[in-house]
Amino acid sequence: MDKALRLLLLVSARPTGVRVNEASAELGVAPSTAHRLLQMITHHGLAVQDPDTKAYLPGPALLKIGNSREQCVERARPVLRDLADETQETVHLSVLEQSFSVTLFTAEGPHMLRVGDRSGHAIPVWMGAMGRCLLFDHDDAAVRELLPSGLRGPGGAPMADALIEQLHSDREHGFAHHDGVVEPGVSVAAVPVRGTLGTVEYAIGMTYPTSRVPAELLPSAVTKLQAASAAITALLPR
Repeated sequence: MDKALRLLLLVSARPTGVRVNEASAELGVAPSTAHRLLQMITHHGLAVQDPDTKAYLPGPALLKIGNSREQCVERARPVLRDLADETQETVHLSVLEQSFSVTLFTAEGPHMLRVGDRSGHAIPVWMGAMGRCLLFDHDDAAVRELLPSGLRGPGGAPMADALIEQLHSDREHGFAHHDGVVEPGVSVAAVPVRGTLGTVEYAIGMTYPTSRVPAELLPSAVTKLQAASAAITALLPR
C-alpha cells in the first residue's frame, strides 16, 4: 500500500508523466513490480497511459480527488477568513499526505506580530496539533505504521508510544494543542474537519504567539474552531 500511495503522488506531481523505469527508481523496486503497480492504478482509473510516450498520467479518478480538494479549499476559504477575523489570529487548513500534515490554505491574522502564510508547508504528522487531529480516526496500529521505525521522543522513549497516548487524550477532549513544538514561542490549537461520511478529512488550526493567548482563553478559541469546522463540513462536496 505504501508503494502504491507513493506512486500515486509521483504520477500526480509529474505533468509529463511517469515511465516504468522512473517509477522503479523512485520506489526502489524492480521494473516488473513498478509496471504491475502502474497497471493496478490504471485499472482503477487513477492513471492513464499515453500510447505514444508510454508514460503514465493522472487518470479521471485521481483528477476527481484533486478537484474535490480544490473545491474544499475554495469553500473553506471564507469560513477561515471569518475565523481569522473573529479570533484575530492566523488560521490554517491542512490535509494528511503520507506521514505529513500539509497546509492547503492560510488566513492570516491582523496583528503585526503573527504567524505568516504556511500554504504548501509539510510538517511530520507527529510534530504538532494539526497533525494529531488528522490522526483522530487512526487506530494504534495505523499510527505506528506511519512513524519511521526507531523514531524516539524526548527521553528516548518510542515516539509512537507517546503519540498514541497523546492522541487518546486529544480525542477525549475533541481538540489538540501544543506550545513551541514546531516553532519556539508559537502555539497551535487545532480541531479535525470531518467529511460528509463522518471521517476526518482535514484539520484546521489557529497559530499564535504563546504569550498572547493565556490558557484560560483556550476553551473559547477551541469553541470557535469547532464551529468553523462544522461550517466547513456542511460545505464539503457530497
